[in-house]
Amino acid sequence: MTNHVHLLLTPENADAVPGLLISIGRRDIQYFNRTCRRTGALRDGRYKSSRVQADSYRLASMRDIELNPVRAAMVDDPAGYRWSS
Repeated sequence: MTNHVHLLLTPENADAVPGLLISIGRRDIQYFNRTCRRTGALRDGRYKSSRVQADSYRLASMRDIELNPVRAAMVDDPAGYRWSS
């Protein structure tokens, strides 16, 4: 997507996800600021997360993530999206 990212993660330790996202965010913001010759915060708030436990909900989440570019009219088929799994 052009304005957000969906991740469906299965960490061994639940505390690993916030640390991972903080690390990615720092690198991403530093890269963007360097590339665009700017400083300061880039994002407008904290990431949103929710725990997915039921297999049926996990499959629904996977389907929603894969179909998101199709619904946004970016591609005709999910396989055509560059960042699709």
